[in-house]
Amino acid sequence: MSRDRNQAVRDIVKGASVVSIGLFVELLIAFIAQVIAARYLSVTGFGSLITGTAFLNVGAIVAGLGLGSGLTRYLPRVDEPSKRSIVEVTVGITALMSFALGVVLALHAEFIGTVVFNDPSVVTSIAIFSAAIPFAALLNVSIGGIRGQQNSRYRVYVKNILQPSLRFVLLIVAIALGLDQTGIAGAYALPYVASALIALVLLYRTLPAARGSFDRDLTIDMTRYSLPFTLSDLAGFVYRSIDVFLVLRFLGSAAVGTYGIAYAAVSFMGVFSTAFNYLASPVASELEKNDTASVVIGTFRSITRWLVIASACALIPLGVFASEFIAGIYGSEYVGGSTALVILAIGFAIKNVLSVHGPILEALGRSKELSFNSVVAAVSNVLLNVALIPSFGIVGAAVATVLAFLVRDGLAVWQVYRYLGTVPVTRESLGPALLAVPFLFLLALVADSVPISLFWLLSVTTVAALLYVSGVLVLFGLSETEVMIVRSIEEKYGLDLGPVDPIIDRLS
Repeated sequence: MSRDRNQAVRDIVKGASVVSIGLFVELLIAFIAQVIAARYLSVTGFGSLITGTAFLNVGAIVAGLGLGSGLTRYLPRVDEPSKRSIVEVTVGITALMSFALGVVLALHAEFIGTVVFNDPSVVTSIAIFSAAIPFAALLNVSIGGIRGQQNSRYRVYVKNILQPSLRFVLLIVAIALGLDQTGIAGAYALPYVASALIALVLLYRTLPAARGSFDRDLTIDMTRYSLPFTLSDLAGFVYRSIDVFLVLRFLGSAAVGTYGIAYAAVSFMGVFSTAFNYLASPVASELEKNDTASVVIGTFRSITRWLVIASACALIPLGVFASEFIAGIYGSEYVGGSTALVILAIGFAIKNVLSVHGPILEALGRSKELSFNSVVAAVSNVLLNVALIPSFGIVGAAVATVLAFLVRDGLAVWQVYRYLGTVPVTRESLGPALLAVPFLFLLALVADSVPISLFWLLSVTTVAALLYVSGVLVLFGLSETEVMIVRSIEEKYGLDLGPVDPIIDRLS
């Protein structure tokens, strides 16, 4: 294995471990807050809350103009004095655009809720979250800059710890004061203000003190690269979350609440791919700049297998025991979303593995292809949702979302193969997937024998996951890259694995 590839894998695994911990903390805090909100509010009220957050997300995407992605790509490439000036221009543009958009949407919240969605219950949420759009946009561009500077810790501090923690605290305060839906929406929106301001401060701390002169050509180049990401990010929102708005339009906010529970549950599966892709994109960009594209593929190939394994383990509670999971966590009133949860969990498992192709295209500078993929997926999702939701309800929305993911990621696989002649997904990574199919099927056959309680669900999930991982290691062993990572950890922290060493040698 080449030195470049070794170092790249170490960088990604190190960054991914930091981001994984951060994402886990974020999702755990957000999960607890969401459960509290879902149980405190009515199903309709919770659906209105989900609608407001979706509205905030799409507003931040439009106002951000894709400049966060531009910073991610260009900061590792430009000279030190140019970094500060390009960040200042980017932040200024984002602030102006997002403030204007937020004001317009907040002032027209009643029209949007009553006329566009035909549901007055969402008006308050739309107004509150529209006012938070400028801060969400600034937070996104700051995180993009921090990502470009390859600083995982700052991203974790703000995005994964500060923001969800503030939301949790404010939510508890709102409930303690007996506030209604307006207070809960405010508890969700206000953390964006503090998080954005702190993220900006941390971004500037990563920059060199020297300020270069304004580089017009560099700014134009970065803007041209970034703008397609507005389209791709917006399209990404459409294929990820347009179902929220369409379910609201066709079925009402109560259905949004039930569907939102299922979608939020599978968000845990996104920890795996998000953690690796967060650092993989700038690292791959740096490798591609040095004409080491083969190292890029080798690096991503090294992590794909464990994305398969992690996703298969997540399918145990979210796929096999979907009804028990929802009833035990959120309450029986949300069990109607269990079938949608199964469909979404399978789709997210596939998405986790195939999503590694996106950062490769990003590193190759193929932003137009990324935009094209997202647009095709978005159009497909809208058409499928419109066709399926009236007849199949939230199950149709889940099917449409999964198919949209497959369209986007399938196109990315083909494009990476066209440009590089190979892809990260190989027989080495598909082996654990083939083992997972009969394993999960057998587990589903005995699922009815498992007592319905949260304790038993956690216990069975833990034991089943350990059995599956053990089976993968026995049948397929450890790769050269995985052994290298274990030895690196052993060396860095002065660990003595003792009796485990012979097992590692036997599996390698």
